[in-house]
Amino acid sequence: MTSYSCYLADAFGNRLADASNFLTLEYSRVANAVSTAKMTLPGNFNTQYIINPDGRLEIWRKLDSGREYLDTDTIWLIKKVTQRIDASGLQTIVIEADTPLSVLREPGRFVFAYAGAAQSTYTAAPADDQIKQIARDNIGTGADNQRNISQYISIDPNLSLGASVAKNFAWRDCLKVMQEFANASTTAGTYIAFDIVADTPTTLTFRTFAQQRGVDHRFPGGINPVLISPELGNLGEVVFSQDYRDEITYVLAGGKGDGIARLTASAEDAARQGLSPFGLREYFKDATQYDTTTGLAAEAQATLRSGRAKTIFQGRLIDLPDSRYGVDWAWGDYVTAQAFGQLIDCRIDAVIVSVKPGASYERIDAWLRGNL
Repeated sequence: MTSYSCYLADAFGNRLADASNFLTLEYSRVANAVSTAKMTLPGNFNTQYIINPDGRLEIWRKLDSGREYLDTDTIWLIKKVTQRIDASGLQTIVIEADTPLSVLREPGRFVFAYAGAAQSTYTAAPADDQIKQIARDNIGTGADNQRNISQYISIDPNLSLGASVAKNFAWRDCLKVMQEFANASTTAGTYIAFDIVADTPTTLTFRTFAQQRGVDHRFPGGINPVLISPELGNLGEVVFSQDYRDEITYVLAGGKGDGIARLTASAEDAARQGLSPFGLREYFKDATQYDTTTGLAAEAQATLRSGRAKTIFQGRLIDLPDSRYGVDWAWGDYVTAQAFGQLIDCRIDAVIVSVKPGASYERIDAWLRGNL
């Protein structure tokens, strides 16, 4: 039986208490997004160990083999503590905590326009490097002293693995801009993920990932290949869709200026237009942050790519004895699904873990997604 050990620490990572006597625990992880953990503790638990701004929660998962690991490579920052007494008089304490990516969203960090400039300009470069540069400029050594938290969160070196992306922006939520860079790279053909990883409970690192957040288990050439299908019993709730409703085949992007003096640039896909007599699908992109045709043209191309028809495969990966979470696959891994007569490579982009130790209960809900 898998078991869990949980610990509470202060905002600097100094352990304060063992919280392994929790009543319930549920946590989720979603790629490139802030995720949340929720723990219920007995009402007599000492709250002095909990009521600390950004106090830390560690969730350790131990397998039957004896291997114990910090699940999903993260610690959690406590954001809310609620004490309750129910109708029967039972008193409990509920902790809600977010992943460290929460420091990059508002309220937390917005992209700062340097030296009084109206905007930040990131010329074309690999998307993973651009994302790290946003981190350096806003929480790292490129930020001013008040905003620099590089003592607590380091930033990995550039790897230059993403698609080339350019962007202008200012006074916006850092996390949203990072997500836009990652999405632009993915639509251009190179999947990019990013996260603040806990290599140890006290060591946080901002890191980017190319192709998958975890391990490549694709069939047949990946590491210890994982094949899932409804017939094998480890894949359920399968959906396969081909969606042309919001397809875009022509983009006109408008930059700075007014009327006939407004700067514009266009992009189109003649091949997709020719597939139907109604194939001209126009879209206007309002992009007033751009004052050059180069940046505006790149924005038009990125919008055109994101507007391609979507062929999407989705399903729920089922935790079974011969297909186990934390052993054969984990959150962020790349696996292969077999359904509808096709082999489809899918990333495990979301997972929900629910635990009730008193009832010897553990449920893993993992959701995968593949684009053809």
